[in-house]
Amino acid sequence: MVADGTELPVDERDAELYYRPTTRPGSRLPHAWLGLADPREPTVSTHDICGHGRFTVLTGINGAKWADAAKRVAEELGIPLTAHVIGPEQEYEDLYGDWAGLREVADDGMVLVRPDNHVAYRSHGMVEDPAAMLTETLRAGRLRPGGHLHAAHRARFAVPHRLR
Repeated sequence: MVADGTELPVDERDAELYYRPTTRPGSRLPHAWLGLADPREPTVSTHDICGHGRFTVLTGINGAKWADAAKRVAEELGIPLTAHVIGPEQEYEDLYGDWAGLREVADDGMVLVRPDNHVAYRSHGMVEDPAAMLTETLRAGRLRPGGHLHAAHRARFAVPHRLR
């Protein structure tokens, strides 16, 4: 997890009793239903498209540069990293606007999700060099120089044999 500089939100309700969805780094990724490009297919959750032994970049319709950067960074660091652009005429669509209400970043922002479906980092908007930002964030959060996970995290984020 890499802090994004935002303050911890103050809840008026008891945090022990009430869940407050947020994409603040360290939080569990909020659930939102997404539609697939093929309307005959069932809806999927944000939890369905993240995790599974890999880091995931979620971005909006104006964040295609994040998705392109994620492909380059995955190759450079040699880690499992995928990206999904969520929006009209994309693989995943925000059918009910739920994700837009939960993501807490702009359409050109990005939420980086760890393999355990917790938010590792978020960028509220586009940055000058998205690949450099992703590389720096991944190395600061979980990776050794050279792109390998720290031994303490390797087993936790290992891809189960049945998913390989």
